[in-house]
Amino acid sequence: MADSSTRAPKRNLPVLTGQSILSQVAWTLGSPSIVLPFLAVSLELPMFIAGALVSIRMSGSLISDIFLAQPISARARKKRGIAMTEVGVGACLLIALVVASTGVVPLIALAFVLAFFAIGLIEEIQSLMYTDLLGDHVQSKSRMIMHYIQLGGGGLGAIGLALLVHEITKENPPFSRHSAVIVVSVTFFVLSGLSILALSEIARGTKADGAPQQKHKRKFSENFTDIIAMFDQVWFRRYMVMRLPLVVVALSVPFFALIAAEAHHDSAKGLTAMIVSSASGYLVSAPLWQLVNMKSHRAVLVMGNLMVAGTGAVLATLHFMGVDHDVHLHAVALFIATVAVTGINGARQLYFLDVAPKDQRVKGSAAIKSICRITAVILSVALAGVAHLHEVAWAIVFIVLVSLFAAAICFRTVVPVAQKAVAS
Repeated sequence: MADSSTRAPKRNLPVLTGQSILSQVAWTLGSPSIVLPFLAVSLELPMFIAGALVSIRMSGSLISDIFLAQPISARARKKRGIAMTEVGVGACLLIALVVASTGVVPLIALAFVLAFFAIGLIEEIQSLMYTDLLGDHVQSKSRMIMHYIQLGGGGLGAIGLALLVHEITKENPPFSRHSAVIVVSVTFFVLSGLSILALSEIARGTKADGAPQQKHKRKFSENFTDIIAMFDQVWFRRYMVMRLPLVVVALSVPFFALIAAEAHHDSAKGLTAMIVSSASGYLVSAPLWQLVNMKSHRAVLVMGNLMVAGTGAVLATLHFMGVDHDVHLHAVALFIATVAVTGINGARQLYFLDVAPKDQRVKGSAAIKSICRITAVILSVALAGVAHLHEVAWAIVFIVLVSLFAAAICFRTVVPVAQKAVAS
C-alpha cells in the first residue's frame, strides 16, 4: 500500500494533464467571453444584456468566493466535485441553447442571465477545488509544465475543432453554426468531468484515526474587517493603485469580442475566426511572456497595457470611420488583447508574490480578489449601459484611456525586485 501511495502522484500527472487539455478545449469553444456573446447578439438580445453578461458571471464567482470557499476547503476529496462542476457548466450551456432555440427573446434573455450567473458560481467553485487538488497531488515544477501543455494542447485542439466545425456547418444559418460549436464544447466538458474520475485521490485534512479535522468556522463579517485592515499596509495600498486600473484593461477581451459579434454575427466565418484568434493568443502568450517576465514584471505590465490601448484605439477609429467590416481586423484585435491580458494577469500575480509579506499573502490575496471583482461588476455594467445607449466603440474608447493610464501607473509604481532590494 505504501508503494502505491508513493506512485500515485506520478500516475496522476498524465490523468490531470489530459483532463486539463479537455477542459481547456471545452472552455475555449464555449467561452463565456467570446462564443456566448456571439450567440446573444445573433439572437438579437439587447446590447445591455449582452454586455452585462460579464458582470453577471462575475457576480456568481464573487458569491462563491465569499460564501463557499471555507466549505470547499474543508472537503477531504475533490475529484467528484470537480467532475460535477465540469458537467454542470456543460448543462448550463445546453439549457441556454435549448431555450435559445425557442426564439422568444425575453425568455432567451432570462435564460442567458441565469446561465451566466450559474457558470460564474460553478467556475469559482471549480477553481477553488482544483487549486487545492493540484497543490496536494502535483509538485510546483510539474504544475508549471502541465499548465503550458494545457495551453498548448488545448489551444491547438480548440483551433482544429473550430475549423472542422466551420467546414461542416459553413452553409448553415448562424444559429445552427453557433449551436454546433457549443454542442462540441458541452461534449468536452462531459469528457473532462469523466476523465478526472480516473485520478487516484489522496484525502487531505484528516487525523491519524481517519476522522476529519475540525476547522475554525469563519464569521461572515470577518471578510470585511480583513479587507479594511489590509489598507493599513503600505505595500497593499501601493499594489491596489496599480491593480484597480487593470480591472478595466481585462474587460478589453469581452468588449473586443462584443464589437466583433455586432459586426460579424451573421458571417459564416466570424465565430470561427474569433475562437482561432483567442486560442492562438493563449498559445503565443505562454512562451512570450515567460521570457519577458524573467527579466521584468514591469515590462510585461507596461507592454500589455500599451498593446490593449493601441489595438483598442485602432479598432475604435476604424469603427467610427466605417471601415471595420473585415473579420480579420477583429480577429487580430482579439488575438492581441488575449496575448496582452494573459501577460498582464501572469505578471501582476508574480509581482504580488514579490511585494506581499509571506504572512499577509492569504488575506491580501482574498482582499484584492474581492475588491477587484466588485469593481469589475460595477464597471462592466456601466460599460454595457454605454454600449446599449450609444455604441460598443465608446466603451472601447474608455478602455483605451484607462489602459494608457494603467501603463503609466505600472511604470511608476511597479519597482523591479532588484531595485527594491537595493532601496531597502
